[in-house]
Amino acid sequence: MEELKKQAIIKMKAILSEKQSDLHQSLIDLKESRESDTKSSAGDKYETGREMINQEMDAVQTRLDQVKLLLNEVDNLPVKGNLGAVSTGSLVKTNRGLYLIGPGLGKITIDNEIIFAISTASPLGNILFGKSEGEQIELNGIIHSILEIG
Repeated sequence: MEELKKQAIIKMKAILSEKQSDLHQSLIDLKESRESDTKSSAGDKYETGREMINQEMDAVQTRLDQVKLLLNEVDNLPVKGNLGAVSTGSLVKTNRGLYLIGPGLGKITIDNEIIFAISTASPLGNILFGKSEGEQIELNGIIHSILEIG
């Protein structure tokens, strides 16, 4: 389980790093677009176009900041197994699947194993948090038995 968790964390970092790179490139492209936009005789049109680019740049910067925060969260996930109760960084094996408690990045596939990266803010993450091996939880009428915590 520990090796699987380690691989999942590496994959999460790769996903977020790629997203960070894409957003950074979008920001560069928008800056170039804004700077190459020439002032036309229709001044209002020019100002409106510039403002739209500025708003889009702000939105991209916000997403970039969020990705940086998520990368920081992933960097702080413990690789060593968590003994006892489910906590942030736990890889939880249930009868319904594998769940990594941390940033909610969704489905991650490692060597044909599907792991769902979920946060404690998600309904399942919230219910799993603090539970121990052998316990059962119910969500939307579905029973999850905790088989292993790593």
